[in-house]
Amino acid sequence: MIATFRLMRQVIVHPIDFFHDIQEPGRVKWLQALFIVGLAYIAKMVAILITGYAFQTREPYEISFLNEFIWIVVPLFTWTVSNWAVSAILDGEGKFKEVFVGSAFALVPYAIFIVPITLLTNILALDESSMYTFLIHFTLFWVGWLLLLKVRIVHDFELVKMVWITLLSIVGILIIWFVGILLFGLINQLINFVVDMFKEVNFRR
Repeated sequence: MIATFRLMRQVIVHPIDFFHDIQEPGRVKWLQALFIVGLAYIAKMVAILITGYAFQTREPYEISFLNEFIWIVVPLFTWTVSNWAVSAILDGEGKFKEVFVGSAFALVPYAIFIVPITLLTNILALDESSMYTFLIHFTLFWVGWLLLLKVRIVHDFELVKMVWITLLSIVGILIIWFVGILLFGLINQLINFVVDMFKEVNFRR
């Protein structure tokens, strides 16, 4: 656990060194990355629950713990798969574990700062929301910058190729989502067809 917190500090203070270090064998573990993902999810849920009344955009019954979890895990997983696949085709050096761990640790600024930032909604007036919005956008920009830095260092790409690979990875994500939604729809229709057929057989008996 202490080692994980040290890595969290390193990705905040010395991100370039961090992304170089995770390429060393045994430097980081899968569980450490999963811990960061879980921490980001918990921070997100706490932030939702402590948001000031004036800043609330959803009613309590509209908040789903499962949906919020999906909105963290699915983008992270599909980004990892897409970025690793695209980079592997275009001579990237990063392994799947390095891509996943690096992407997970890019969430550290969000996991650390989203709750303190959200606490501001309890003392700010609605017409002062620009400060809150700026801090949220800055944190998300920080996460995005770490993801780009990960692509550049882990795969050893130049700046132009990094941007190109990132754009292709985003296209890959959209393709994965499209195929996933399509398969979900087909499987759902198949299940409904089997259920209806089973009911029909039982009815005719």
